[in-house]
This record gives sequence, C-alpha cells and structure tokens, in this order.
Amino acid sequence: MAVFRRPELEKDNPIAPQMYVGPRRRRALLREASLSPASRQGDMVEILQTLTAAAERFVTIVPPLKKRQEERSTLLEAIIQAQQLLSGESLSLKGKTTKKHKG
Repeated sequence: MAVFRRPELEKDNPIAPQMYVGPRRRRALLREASLSPASRQGDMVEILQTLTAAAERFVTIVPPLKKRQEERSTLLEAIIQAQQLLSGESLSLKGKTTKKHKG
C-alpha cells in the first residue's frame, strides 16, 4: 500500500475532507465567477421546481415519526410556499401555520 504525502489526495480522508485550493487558483475561480452572467430567473424557477419535487419525494418515502413530526411539518410548509411561489400566488401565511382542530 502506498503512503501518500498529500492527505488531500487520499480517498475518504477525514483529516483533509476538501482539496487544497491555492491562492492563484482561488483568485482565478473568483475572477471567472465574477465574469460569468448571473443566474437568470428561469434557471432559479427550474431549480426551485427540482428542489420542490425532491422534497415531496422525500416526504412521501420517509415514514412519519412522532419525534420528527415538527421537522416534517416545517418541510411540508416550505413545499407549499415554494409551490405557491412557482404558481404566482401571493404568500399569505408568511411562516404562520393554521391548524384545524376537530372536536
């Protein structure tokens, strides 16, 4: 087995989880990012649709648990808000939840 002198090249090394990026490369990446055009609105809509679909799949696959119900309901509210935003409706809830109690 070979001994690596550069820990960032080792596979699954917890000591060096990220590749080293030197100052020249970092400046080049920043320069390239500043010259590229900003994300268009259509790209953001597409990304939000993909994210919403993935969150919906996650909610339907993962079984509901009592101790995770708060996180699940928060995720469901975020999905609803994203769908309303994508459909063009106004967001009336603004983070508030309305629950109907049977009784």
